[in-house]
Amino acid sequence: MSNEHFYEKHDEGSLKNSAEAEAGSNKATVTKPATVAVEDVQAQNLRCAQRLSLKGKVFLGGCAAALVLLLALAVTVLMPGQPAAILVDGQQVAVLKNQAQAEAVIADYLAEQSKLVGNEVFFAENVQVAEQARDDSEVLSRGNAEAVLAMTTRLKTNGAVIRVEGSQLLSVASVEIATEALDNLKKTYLPEDDTMQVLEVKFKQEVEVAPKEVFVSDLLNLDEAKLAMKDTSLTGTAPVTVLVILEKTKVEEVPYQTRFETDGTLRYGQTKTKQTGVNGSREVTIQVAQENGQEIARQEISSNTLVQAVDEIVLEGAVVRTASRSLQQATDAGMIWPTTATRISSYYGARSSDNHTGLDIDGETGDPVWAAKAGTVVTAGYYGSYGNQVVISHGDGLQTRYAHMQSIMVSVGDEVAIGQQVGTEGSTGRSTGSHLHFEVIIDGQTTDPLAYIK
Repeated sequence: MSNEHFYEKHDEGSLKNSAEAEAGSNKATVTKPATVAVEDVQAQNLRCAQRLSLKGKVFLGGCAAALVLLLALAVTVLMPGQPAAILVDGQQVAVLKNQAQAEAVIADYLAEQSKLVGNEVFFAENVQVAEQARDDSEVLSRGNAEAVLAMTTRLKTNGAVIRVEGSQLLSVASVEIATEALDNLKKTYLPEDDTMQVLEVKFKQEVEVAPKEVFVSDLLNLDEAKLAMKDTSLTGTAPVTVLVILEKTKVEEVPYQTRFETDGTLRYGQTKTKQTGVNGSREVTIQVAQENGQEIARQEISSNTLVQAVDEIVLEGAVVRTASRSLQQATDAGMIWPTTATRISSYYGARSSDNHTGLDIDGETGDPVWAAKAGTVVTAGYYGSYGNQVVISHGDGLQTRYAHMQSIMVSVGDEVAIGQQVGTEGSTGRSTGSHLHFEVIIDGQTTDPLAYIK
């Protein structure tokens, strides 16, 4: 029998009662949509089957429509969205309630970090969202998920680097910050003296600023960048050297010079000012080179005399009264003839038998011998072929020797004046007759005595 026919066999009341019964059954099932489950679907199928067995015919279209509605409602309530995973280089690191929340966590984290850095940041790793997480994964809160991102990723930004001689020294957030850091470094080495003119300021090394993707963790701020370029802890020298060329014009004093003239009317050791010295002045221009504030070179560029200096002239006495009561005038070397005898029996230098180291002055036994110059006695006594000898130190490596003497009248350590008697002529040691062997010694080497005493 057809459906149409089925609907003709029921009077209006029975159809109404049937509809109300069905409606009542449906109402009881969907009162709380959140609890609709597969069991509800199975109960509806049973009721439809019972109608078929009791009536012999079923209104198939109505039952099918009810089943579709219940299934759709069950799926909607039971599956609000699947847990989604955040992947870092393909590895699952965090699970959120759904894909939208996972994407929001990533976006919020990047936005927050960009605000802190002051630059747009991005992940150094490949970070993705997977629509479905592993079945055994624990769903994290948004805050915990952001903390996991911070631990498992590194952030980069489009910043800038400073290179020195081709090697990267440091990273900053922008080319502008790098340029400002270098300019500030130069300014720290400029002099505070406003009389100094700055001719040139430059880096000694090749310094370059270049844009580059850099890790956020490596970024330095302006002050940190300047300190890094001055740091000497690694090599003992700063990685960046600032060369400054300065110029200054100034007036400076020119000290007078002192000249000495010998005066035969003054005793040896006496002085008299003949002309008082006066300082002069000049205008001078200099250039100074500095590296990181330390002067490495100075050069005079020009000079102009403003006031000519006047030399001071000092008269020096040259007259010496010797032990024999005679008067002698000291030589330019400040020495006098060392004895009363004047005849030279052997000169300094090569002889037929040897190389003579001094000057032999022929005299009589007992003739006085005096110091040719003031000094300190360093040797006094008998010394091999020299016989009785005295050696006097006059300072600055200069010494005089008096040998073959008959007697010695001073001791080691005595301070003797020029012309003071130190002994008498004789013929002790290796000697062929009474005479004085006189030497002048400079830094341990003998030299011709005549250049000093005559």
